[in-house]
Amino acid sequence: MRIALVRNKLLTTVIAITFFSIIMISAVVAYAVLLTSPDLMKVIEDFVGTTRTYAAIPPPFTKNLYFFIFLNNIGHFWNPARIWAWVPFIGAFSLGYELLLNAITIGAVASFVSITKGAAYTIAGLTPHGVFELPAFVLEFAGLARWHVATTRALYGKLGGRGVDRPLLVEGVKDALMLSLMSVALFAIAAYFETYVTPRFLGL
Repeated sequence: MRIALVRNKLLTTVIAITFFSIIMISAVVAYAVLLTSPDLMKVIEDFVGTTRTYAAIPPPFTKNLYFFIFLNNIGHFWNPARIWAWVPFIGAFSLGYELLLNAITIGAVASFVSITKGAAYTIAGLTPHGVFELPAFVLEFAGLARWHVATTRALYGKLGGRGVDRPLLVEGVKDALMLSLMSVALFAIAAYFETYVTPRFLGL
């Protein structure tokens, strides 16, 4: 694990900086928009209220909620419906889309909750599981990026009439799987905190 992290330190760092920068920009923009648009704020509050009536989210402190959160988080990448995220060339677009989607959503939700519930509530609600969940997303993005670099390089070599550098390809695939498995482990820990710790902090 350590070797995979060291070998992909630059890739992971670039993805982390990009991911957290988009979160911050999204949070600032969403905060400014929501504060200056009471009508939009009302629409979002109504929408959130209606989703609670049909979204079958299990109650806190239950195994059902744990698996709901865990499977939802890893479902961005380990899901038959999204298997195309691993397809060389095409899947690279999915990587960018997922990074933007998750970063923008996290930033916007943090701002929305801060405005409606206060900063303390937001910190209590996001910090316990966020310290595991955010690095998990970064590692998963890094794993996918490493996969695409390795497979794309091999395909370009093959299409160009050159031989595939098998040791380099195997190293890239191993690193991609190792980074992805580390992210799954962190998602599992994050889901535990979100199920059993965060609700206590929020008084649920």
